[in-house]
Amino acid sequence: MRAIALTSFVVLVSSCGARPVGVPSGSSLDPSETLTGSGRAAGAPVADPIVADPTPDPVQSSLVVHEWGTFTSVDSSTGVLMEGLHHEEEPLPAFVHGRGATAGGPVTGTGMKSMETQPVGVTQKMETPVLYFYGAAPAGLRVRVDFPAGVVSEWFPNAATFGPALGTVSVPAAGFMEWRGALAPGASAADFPTVAAEDIWAPSRKVASVPVSIGGEKEQFIFYRGLGAFELPMNITVDATDRITIENRSTDASPAVFLLRVHPGGGAIVDLGGLAGGGVIPNVPCPVGGKEHDLDIYVADARTRIAQALERTGLTTDESQAMVNTWSNSYFKSEGLRVLYVVPRAWTDKLLPLTVEPAPTAIVRTLVGRVELLAQSEERALLARVTDASARSLPANDVITALGRLAEPKLRRALELASDASVRAWTQSAIATAAATP
Repeated sequence: MRAIALTSFVVLVSSCGARPVGVPSGSSLDPSETLTGSGRAAGAPVADPIVADPTPDPVQSSLVVHEWGTFTSVDSSTGVLMEGLHHEEEPLPAFVHGRGATAGGPVTGTGMKSMETQPVGVTQKMETPVLYFYGAAPAGLRVRVDFPAGVVSEWFPNAATFGPALGTVSVPAAGFMEWRGALAPGASAADFPTVAAEDIWAPSRKVASVPVSIGGEKEQFIFYRGLGAFELPMNITVDATDRITIENRSTDASPAVFLLRVHPGGGAIVDLGGLAGGGVIPNVPCPVGGKEHDLDIYVADARTRIAQALERTGLTTDESQAMVNTWSNSYFKSEGLRVLYVVPRAWTDKLLPLTVEPAPTAIVRTLVGRVELLAQSEERALLARVTDASARSLPANDVITALGRLAEPKLRRALELASDASVRAWTQSAIATAAATP
């Protein structure tokens, strides 16, 4: 992956398999480019009557906003982001809205990320950002999130307007979402849509924030997630001995970086501390000697360390626990090798410009970068697997099933490594199957 300054994130603008290309500073993530988007989507609801008359009065506000969320990517051992991860997703409750149905309709289509068409060039999943509100906004509430290098695919409560227009997304870009409603301090769990206690939606409600009432729907928070086509300036590579090097190619510090390795029955978490702008954490070994524990001990340790790191960013204790509980399986229990790091606030504000009216007295935005790593040892095994499958003419689905999570990005990396024409042809066919399989 090329060196990237914060002011020039790399954005993918071509079809599957293409390499990232540079863009001029500010050109791809300038929020002004999306402010004149497609306007109200067909079928999107009108705003609540309470805010039909517009801009809330900032003088009357004592509003505070807190946000947490995750960006997920899959990196090859050389630090190149692999496409195709968006076909796997955490299921959401049926009441969540998405692009894949009539605007304002329910989420549909497993593995579709509720997109009306399948985009290309996707290198990032923006997963479960949630916005919490504290204090008061007596004249109503307007919230807008821009996503210049992506598109918002699912959300709740319902939006007043969003873009780009349905049916126009190829490579995710120029996304935005706007909500108009009010704080609802009198609302309680009985007013929210019903979810099971074990549902991934449930932990986010266990926060002492002020609920919202938007588009006739009430919830403890505003939720959205989406797909992006961009790189972040955190470059991670794995050498031939599976030693990991993490390089921050920006001027902004990440306050916390962790390495996690999960295998059947156990795992390890290594607290690598913060990473200054321009800094490097070199040659971190994996497996991590002396830090491997059985699953229960490891998970308990990981949960505590990550929650403490989140709280140090300004999130409350209950918000930090809500995030850890929401992502416990994906962060801590899914087998694999990954890096988790706190995204510098400057990156978040550039990737996801946020506008709230009335203007809050304070905003905390804590996003976590989750990077799933393909070590060279795994890549060698992937190449051997597809070479064998090609020689034996195995059905693609047999290999896809055997690869499990992140099958498509793994196959894309195997294709990059393969030189034999017949192996490449078989792998290309398997990638197409993986992309089309919910």
